[in-house]
Amino acid sequence: MIRTSKYLFALALLAAGGCSTEPREKIPTGPEAGTIPIVWDVVSVDKPGTQSRSLIGPAPEEGQNPDWITLEEACTPTASGGQGEAIGIWADYTYMDTDGQESTMKDVFRGTRLIYQHKESGNPHSDWNYAGSDLYWFIGGRYKFRAYYPQNLADHVVSSTNATTFVIEYPTHEIQEDLLLAYNQVDTNNPLVNLNDPVPLHFSHGLAALRFFVKASYTNSDQLTSCYLQNADSRDFATSGMLAYGTETQPENISWIIGYTPPVTERIYYWSHPGVAFSTDEAGNTVRAMAYTAENATSGDLFTQNNGWVLILPQASSGNLQFCFTTTSGEEAIYRVTIPKITERITASDGSVYESTEYRPGRRYTYTITITEANVDLTLTVADWNERESSYEIVF
Repeated sequence: MIRTSKYLFALALLAAGGCSTEPREKIPTGPEAGTIPIVWDVVSVDKPGTQSRSLIGPAPEEGQNPDWITLEEACTPTASGGQGEAIGIWADYTYMDTDGQESTMKDVFRGTRLIYQHKESGNPHSDWNYAGSDLYWFIGGRYKFRAYYPQNLADHVVSSTNATTFVIEYPTHEIQEDLLLAYNQVDTNNPLVNLNDPVPLHFSHGLAALRFFVKASYTNSDQLTSCYLQNADSRDFATSGMLAYGTETQPENISWIIGYTPPVTERIYYWSHPGVAFSTDEAGNTVRAMAYTAENATSGDLFTQNNGWVLILPQASSGNLQFCFTTTSGEEAIYRVTIPKITERITASDGSVYESTEYRPGRRYTYTITITEANVDLTLTVADWNERESSYEIVF
């Protein structure tokens, strides 16, 4: 591990070459290893989330009431009023050894926690600092960085991963934390690189999000008492999988390898409540009930921490997934609404419109179920997480 025991790697290189009479051209010249600290700057967070314990977005403009928390707030220690989370850093270091062979050391920053807190003699560019000892550049090699939030997902990083393709397992039925990812690389041999500058991190979201509302189209007053998703076919909707972040040619590419798909008998993301009111009066004024409401929930607390948003794996929509719910007036009767295969209508660069059947990372999908006197209707609105309102809707 490359940490503040900063001369160990340089000593190992010297020891490896101690018996050789060959010139040491392979060891690059430059600042002594371990004298320049590695500092960071979180430049941006794309597609932010809504106000919650874990969904992350940018700082709001002056006068706005934000629907999300910033990454700075999330990574500020709890003693300072923050959420106490941290950013994890996976780093691979590639260098030429004394035999002229290229070698790579994996995960050289293991256990690193990057937090947002002022530190005397720390990062001179921002308050993004290490929770523990500082890290220093080793000159003569290339670094590849994969930053991820939250750092407490470190145990879910697949052991065979590397910084070219970073692989992390994510079970949404056990974890409902916003997953952020960033990539960068630094060649310490490049004369144009100033190692005193911070390494910029541009984060993107790795998950998608769903939210459900229930309302009535006619004069009515009722309460939403439970809900869950259910597969009509066990191969349809997956709740866990592995994210592969980056390839040799596309370092920012995000793809998901689907894992567990619940059987048709399993209630997915089950939630229950004494009753969340929804109503429509004679004047047409409507109050919607939001599923996965946190206050007074009796089951499914895990799925209530994001203000109604349930985080899901980006995946194909089958057209067979069902949203199931109960109401006070319906007692034990279960409403079953089939979620259509279409997830979005996308306008291409040439102006043409095509229909997507994928739940995409960094997108939020809001389904509104309207109970009519004879049936139920379904409407979908779609947007990036940094948009306060969806720009269009799909009526099924």
